[in-house]
Amino acid sequence: MSVDHLRAKLSGSGPALFFPDPEVPAVFNFDQGLAAPETFPTEDLVRLARKALDEHGAKVLDYFDPATGYEELVFGFKGLREEIADRIERTQGKQLGTLGVILTSGSVQGIALAANGYVNPGDVVVAEAASFPYALRFMQMAGGDLRTVPVDDHGMDIDALEALLKKVKSEGKKVKVVYTIPTFQTPTCTEMSVPRRKQLLRLAGEHDFLIIEDNVYGDLRFAGEELPTLLSLDTDERVIQCGSFSKIVAPALRLGWIAGPAAAIEPIAAVRQDLGVSQWYSRVMASFMADGLLDDHIAEVNKVYKSKAETAARAVRDYCGNYVTFRMPQGSFYLWLEIDERVDWQRAAELSAKEGIFFRPGERFMGESDGRQFLRLAYSHVSEDIIERGIKKLGEILSACARVPA
Repeated sequence: MSVDHLRAKLSGSGPALFFPDPEVPAVFNFDQGLAAPETFPTEDLVRLARKALDEHGAKVLDYFDPATGYEELVFGFKGLREEIADRIERTQGKQLGTLGVILTSGSVQGIALAANGYVNPGDVVVAEAASFPYALRFMQMAGGDLRTVPVDDHGMDIDALEALLKKVKSEGKKVKVVYTIPTFQTPTCTEMSVPRRKQLLRLAGEHDFLIIEDNVYGDLRFAGEELPTLLSLDTDERVIQCGSFSKIVAPALRLGWIAGPAAAIEPIAAVRQDLGVSQWYSRVMASFMADGLLDDHIAEVNKVYKSKAETAARAVRDYCGNYVTFRMPQGSFYLWLEIDERVDWQRAAELSAKEGIFFRPGERFMGESDGRQFLRLAYSHVSEDIIERGIKKLGEILSACARVPA
């Protein structure tokens, strides 16, 4: 007896976004963008977890702190929200207060809540043409009419966005939400230029839409100059921003946040129904920040990612340079490689899988394909030896699959 006929329409809107086990062991795993295990602050987390239990007892293991009350069932532990709000004020110049921050199960839940809080069926939502697939799926699951605009070397093409805004208006509709990853865009690792950031904010005011700024990689800069966030530049209270400890501390914490002006966060709070995130882990991270450990930790992990990025880039140039092009990232976890059209990419991908080389095919991120061939190579969580040997093997495969040898 099957229950397939009972499934909701929503469950048939697309395949589950999970990562199936490979048919052969992953020898060179460049697939998922995971923080480097050697950077996890294990000793500090163990010490602070014990400290939270010793100092606060049973309150640590409850749904909320009685001193704060039911507010924490929606917004999360107030102490951690205070630390995040203080850091946003210090680094981005925005005073948000504790009701301007909601703790979430990673930044991905924040995006999902924002979709539920702002997107009605039929509302037009805009994103970069290559983007974080979970975010796009959340917008579509909320009923959003998803449109995309190109990404170039300077991030989202804002002139293309302006043209799209006019097109949507001519259809008798309006754009409700723009979702963007302006700093270390996923998957391209590009950065939206400051003039484009200001242009985007101007358009938000003129056309009355909300901006969801995905800043999950914003702290992971190892080269170049810091760029102002959209939140920091916003003067019209149209930007909400998500972040996460999963990328900068450890994934298993499953702690992120979405932040913005309290009035813009309220619709997100209104749809929150899961009783919040872990009090225990939230207290651990509140202490981690209050003790001044976070910024020093980020500085150290960025040294690790800088070294790995340089190793990966050098190996790609040495072993794959005849068949790929890429730009050197200034932060984050990835190289975005464009594969030369001379390469039979489908055959190369199949041979790579048989050799235990795993990466994220570019089509996983593309709303619409333009015929070009891409792959995202994550260097963050593997050793530099694996990076070197895996990319060398990949280069051999690309060469073997070239229709016209270099």
